[in-house]
Amino acid sequence: MPIPVQTSLKSAYSLVGGSLDYIQVMLSIPVFPLIPVASFLIAGSILGRFFCGWLCPMGLIQDLILKIRGGNPKINPRRHEILKKIKFIFLFATFFISSTLALSQFTEQGVKYRRALGPFTTGILFHIQPETTLAFTIPQIVAQYGYGSDLLDLTTIWSPGYLTLLGLAILTLFLIGGYLVPWFWCRYICPTGALMGIFAKVSFLGLSRDPSKCTKCGECVSICPMQVRILDMPWEKINDQECTLCLECVGASQ
Repeated sequence: MPIPVQTSLKSAYSLVGGSLDYIQVMLSIPVFPLIPVASFLIAGSILGRFFCGWLCPMGLIQDLILKIRGGNPKINPRRHEILKKIKFIFLFATFFISSTLALSQFTEQGVKYRRALGPFTTGILFHIQPETTLAFTIPQIVAQYGYGSDLLDLTTIWSPGYLTLLGLAILTLFLIGGYLVPWFWCRYICPTGALMGIFAKVSFLGLSRDPSKCTKCGECVSICPMQVRILDMPWEKINDQECTLCLECVGASQ
C-alpha cells in the first residue's frame, strides 16, 4: 500500500511503502504508477506535508534525535535557503531516471541503459536511503553474522557490496546531520518531502495566525524545527513549502 512518506519497500516488516518507491519500481517494469501518483495528488492537495510531520518514520527518528540533543539550533538563513533546494535536485534526478528508463524499454537501447544503471534501476535512493539501511541492510548484516558469515565480506550480505557501505555512510550522514540540524533530512535531502512541499503551498489544510492576538514576538519562529519564517507568511495561511504541520508553533507565545 503506497503512502506519501519515505518508508522502504525492502523492509520485510512494513505493511506499507513509500509512494515514491512504488513509482520508481513500477516505472522500471514499466507500469504506470496510477495509485502511487494518486496518493501524492490527493494527500498533497488536501493535507500538504501533514504526512511528513506525523506519519513518516524518518521524521520520527529525527524528532527523537532532537529531543535527545535538546534545543533547536538554527543555521544561517541564506545558507538554509540554498541548501533546501538540494532535495529538489534529488526529486528531479529520481523522476528523470525512472521516466527515461520506462521510455527506453520501448527501444533497443533499453537493455544497455538498465545494465548501465545497475542497482540504481529502481531509483537513486531506493537501496541506500536511511530507512532501507535501518529496516533491511542492518538486519541482514546481523542475520548473516549470526549464522557465521564473515562480517567483512560485504558481498555475502548484499551484492554489490559497495551499496551496503554507501547505505551505511548515508545513514551516518542522516544521524549526524539530524543531530546538528533539526530535521536535516526532511529539510535538505528527502525527495518525497520536496514533492509534498510543492502541494503544501496550495493545500486545503494549513495553519494560520490570528492578527488580533499575534504580537510578532518571534517565539513561533524560534521553536519551528523547519526554520519556517512564519511572520513573513500571510496570516490567513502559512503557505511555506517547508511547513510539516508539526504544531510546535501553536501556542508557543502563550
